Amino acid sequence: MKHSIAPWLTALLLGLALLTPQAVFADTEAEYPMCDKEKEKDKINLCRAFNPKQSDNKNRYQNKNHSNYYCSLIKNRDLQTYCYAVVGNNKVQCGLIVDADVEKECNSKF
Repeated sequence: MKHSIAPWLTALLLGLALLTPQAVFADTEAEYPMCDKEKEKDKINLCRAFNPKQSDNKNRYQNKNHSNYYCSLIKNRDLQTYCYAVVGNNKVQCGLIVDADVEKECNSKF
């Protein structure tokens, strides 16, 4: 009895491709045109966190606020703390920022 794996593997891969949500393939640059002027990755993620995408789509994933996710992508510790402070509406976190300019900017958001 000879079994061929190729048809099953092809069917599985095709099924996964069809069931994968379209949000995975979304072009995030097109969704955040206001962040195009930023050049640094940390600044881009900060911009995306502060400007959550509003969608009237029925898809629960696309309607979710991803601000905390974009804050988690920021490598600079002070900018990340600033991001979490503003997104979480927690002014106390601004006091944890070492850079005086970033702390001042954080406090100005409240």
